Amino acid sequence: MDTLIQDVRVALRSFRRSPGFALTAITTLALGIGATTAIFTALSAVLLKPLPYPHAEDLYSLRTTLTDGRVTTGLLSGGELVRSKDPTANIARVAGYNTGDLTLLADDGTPTHVQVFGVSEGFFELFGLPLTVGGYSAQDFQPVQPQTNGQQQQGPLPRIIISQRIWKSRYNSDRDIVGKPIHFAELTTSIAGVAPRDFDIPHGGDFWFAQPIRPADVGHNFTAFMRLKPGATLARAAAEQAAIMQSLAVDYPSADRGRAFVSRPLVDAIVGDMGPILIIVMSATELLLLLECVNVGNLLLARGAARAREMAVRAALGAGWGRLVRQLLTESLVLAAAGTVAGVALGTLGLRVLLAIGASRLPRLDAVQFDGRALIFAIAMLLVTGTIIGLAPAMRLARGDMKALMNDSSRSASAGRGTTRWLMSTTVAEVALAIMLLAGAGWLVRGFANLRRTDAGFVPDKRVVFDVALRGEQFRTVAGLQQGQNELTEVLRRIPGVSNAGLMSAYPLRGSQENVLLLQLNGEAFDPTKPSNTAQRFIGPGGFAAMGSSIIKGRDFQVSDVPTSVRVAIVNKTFADRYLAGRDPIGAQFTAGYPVPDSTGEVTVVGVVNDVRQKSLGEAAQPAYYTSMTQNPIGRATAVVELSRPDVGGVERAIRAEIKKFDPSMALDFTDASAMVRATLSRQELGMTLMLLFGIMAVVLAAVGIYGVVSYTGSLRRGEMATRLALGASPRSVFLLVLRQGATLGLIGAGVGIALAYASGRLVSSRVYAIQASDPVILSIATVLIASITILATAIPALRAARLSPADSLQA
Repeated sequence: MDTLIQDVRVALRSFRRSPGFALTAITTLALGIGATTAIFTALSAVLLKPLPYPHAEDLYSLRTTLTDGRVTTGLLSGGELVRSKDPTANIARVAGYNTGDLTLLADDGTPTHVQVFGVSEGFFELFGLPLTVGGYSAQDFQPVQPQTNGQQQQGPLPRIIISQRIWKSRYNSDRDIVGKPIHFAELTTSIAGVAPRDFDIPHGGDFWFAQPIRPADVGHNFTAFMRLKPGATLARAAAEQAAIMQSLAVDYPSADRGRAFVSRPLVDAIVGDMGPILIIVMSATELLLLLECVNVGNLLLARGAARAREMAVRAALGAGWGRLVRQLLTESLVLAAAGTVAGVALGTLGLRVLLAIGASRLPRLDAVQFDGRALIFAIAMLLVTGTIIGLAPAMRLARGDMKALMNDSSRSASAGRGTTRWLMSTTVAEVALAIMLLAGAGWLVRGFANLRRTDAGFVPDKRVVFDVALRGEQFRTVAGLQQGQNELTEVLRRIPGVSNAGLMSAYPLRGSQENVLLLQLNGEAFDPTKPSNTAQRFIGPGGFAAMGSSIIKGRDFQVSDVPTSVRVAIVNKTFADRYLAGRDPIGAQFTAGYPVPDSTGEVTVVGVVNDVRQKSLGEAAQPAYYTSMTQNPIGRATAVVELSRPDVGGVERAIRAEIKKFDPSMALDFTDASAMVRATLSRQELGMTLMLLFGIMAVVLAAVGIYGVVSYTGSLRRGEMATRLALGASPRSVFLLVLRQGATLGLIGAGVGIALAYASGRLVSSRVYAIQASDPVILSIATVLIASITILATAIPALRAARLSPADSLQA
């Protein structure tokens, strides 16, 4: 310990004598460690931090897929949930929820639109957290039995569990809340309990209804989860699930034939594509940190060459090689410690910046903080960086002898050859790493640009979206609901500042559930073994124009399309290309339904609309058809309003005023359509921004490193250059000699960098939208940019060498 303290004191005195060197090294390390620590903290919160549920490793998201590639919602049916509850199987529990919308009424009658979730029996028990207060009973999940005349038996309303957030804000954490009424505009029911504090399934959920399920339910509308029994494996559970699906396919061939269960770890399902993006960015920060370690290592190596006589004197006075090496490693660790302290401070600040620019809206990043895991990582980075930056000078010293050590400090033309070879190798590494980082930034920029340029099929600019619900007595009949929707649309269109308005069942990219039905074209037999399917959406007259989607053939829906007239439909381009290819789609007739097509609901195609990317910009449009809300009115819809003036707030206030006159109980929550689309790109944008920042830092570090290496090696050859000039060499030849040295290193580094970038790009291409690892534009731009930086960084010391005064240099 005394020796260690002595070495630290010597290192601090040495750095105090060279403050410029110490400041440069610490700043360089702080940037790399800070960026790495910030990204690791985010990555830890997203992927490494355990979920707040007991034995979370046994929790999985459960979906279904059609093995032949047909479109499906991926949700589970009630029958699939019931069949999965086998006490003898490896699966301990299976439960799920479906989604609905209600209007919550405050004590003063103020309406608020809220999402509610109908949960199956055992939903909260599956996650393993005890409820704060109360809970469901088995009676809550008993299906309502039909009467003998076929009419539904009117039973008690399902009770509701509320979140901790609602419990605290509306009920002041009242522990006697069980049984108290809660009022919605649509119904009044009672509170069954309060959810656990850390429960967040689905994210941001506040209300969970008890949802009875019938074993014969075939409609796929449940987002499901499962928990494995302790010691059970996913492979054994998958085999049991395959057997369950086979039995379902026999009993319900139209619904479950060709369908399979798909399991995914719960944390992966929550994070989505945020995990791969963070992993890519984390890899980039590690490369950046390595690049900075190379630079600092070169600084230490050059400084070690200048201190060669000091090391030789220490050795002559009795210091062993191990003692000298330990001194150099101690100096590097002191630098790394100072860089780590500054880096942690920078990383904490950078983390706050990440959250401020939108990362807090991403899954599991809303409460990210610097924790013990991040501290351990920072300490590990300290040890790793300290070892890396001290490795080169220590190895050089350990391999040397007294004569070589003294020569490295002399003025002979051959001085520092071992040091020079190491510096040249690290220069090649710097060029290769810089090209990899720039290529990575280019891939994410290209992927983000591809998403931004994707034709979404609608125009979000200058549009606001909000949900509306018609619940009055006058809307209880089909005719009354149809008239109410038409009147509401006209009210919106007459508001000053509104150029167009329309109603629809599901606005794109909002995550709304939609029906996926089986299709039968008129004149073709329905094949239950290979059924065609299509999404079904509802839209009112003028809805496509309000959304900014174009009719490419035929006509739009009209107010005259009423329930008593011919039932009409508009199909999207993918539907027409896939199912109506080779004939005029206008006038084609088909039926759709589930679990079999509804033969009584035949519709006639009157138009073809451009494809709309409904789920995400990165997912291609699937076959879909639209039915008119004048023929099939729905109680709750989404209104889209196109604005004709920039005063969004003024128009929204006018809409509120007019809606209040139309229906005072209607709650309005406006969403800017452009902001909503941008929010779907937030993950890609965050990754692109970080990679661009790291790419710029890599260019700067590479330029500084190459310049430093060429300058240093040039200084070692100063006598040689002066001799060449004295013997008649032209300044131009000396300039080209030094430039050729840097260009050769850059060329070798570029070759290595391109190979490494291509190899890493093969891994990235499967995780980034619409990019190729062999993209010649990205690889060329990265190579040309680094090559230009290399030439520029080499040209400055080359020009200095060409301007040497032979007399002054030789005299020195």
